[in-house]
Amino acid sequence: MIRNVILDWSGTLVDDLDLVVRATNAVLGAYGAAPISEDEFRRDFELPLTKYYERLLPTIPLPEIDKVYHEFFARHRGSVALMPHAEAFLRLCRCSGRRLFLLSTMHAGHFEAQAGRFGIRPWFEEVYLDVADKAPRILDLLRVFRLAAPETLFIGDLVHDVEAAKAAGVVSAAVLTGFDPIEKLASAGPDLLLRDLGMLLRLWEPAQNREESIEIVDLQVTTRIGVPEAERAVPQRLWLDLSFQILPPFDQLGDEVARTVDYAAVAAAITEFANRSECRLIETFAAGITELLVRTFPLRNVRVAVKKVILPDTRFVRVRTASHGGRSE
Repeated sequence: MIRNVILDWSGTLVDDLDLVVRATNAVLGAYGAAPISEDEFRRDFELPLTKYYERLLPTIPLPEIDKVYHEFFARHRGSVALMPHAEAFLRLCRCSGRRLFLLSTMHAGHFEAQAGRFGIRPWFEEVYLDVADKAPRILDLLRVFRLAAPETLFIGDLVHDVEAAKAAGVVSAAVLTGFDPIEKLASAGPDLLLRDLGMLLRLWEPAQNREESIEIVDLQVTTRIGVPEAERAVPQRLWLDLSFQILPPFDQLGDEVARTVDYAAVAAAITEFANRSECRLIETFAAGITELLVRTFPLRNVRVAVKKVILPDTRFVRVRTASHGGRSE
């Protein structure tokens, strides 16, 4: 059973191939060399970077190349998006109790900016960046965190990633969403060759019809809400009904409290959100609560209902929202 997942960043979790090729061409242009196509980049790219650039610009020191490359990349990194299925896969790992680590050659500044924008930075137990040779770092990670190699999976998009995993004795998986094409990756012999992270997601995801949920009913919070300023002047009470699922299934919890969710922490996070909220509409408030829960806790199939006493001759007005795999519906 895989209990620990180590992930590469570029080409595995984020779709940055186009930007990397553009940044590489910015370097080539700065030194009078001809640009390359994406196909040429995928055919020839390799790690460590020194070997790759020795072929392209043999007379230019790597620090000079890095300066041009990272300046261009920093200006355009806001265009980079998460890979399809990436967030859902990370959330599934968290929900199922799998430990998450990141191991990448990515520049620390670029990673922190992107991961912070996506809201997934806290999900990794440890992050290793600017790594030239990944095999020794995997061995360090296994030792420091006392991970069993047969229970640890390294997912990347490069031949170097597969070779590093094999050298460290962990399970290797290569995704076809990144830099190296299938011909190169298949020749490296990964244990798993995946079209994308969605393949693992479907393999590991439990049956959707599991009839298990945790509910928090009539959680009372106080917040300033309403459209008229006169209404917002006085804090009001709202009541929330919450429903969500956890992994693993209840019969696999082993009666260990650490394997379920901390209900008090969920309630406290919602109360703090309410205290800080500046929402005017209960619809917006409900959406904010849903987003908070799926970002902060390892929960699935989150459903939120917010009740507000506002209309005469009614008990309350209630709005509902839900999140499946991180998308509010």
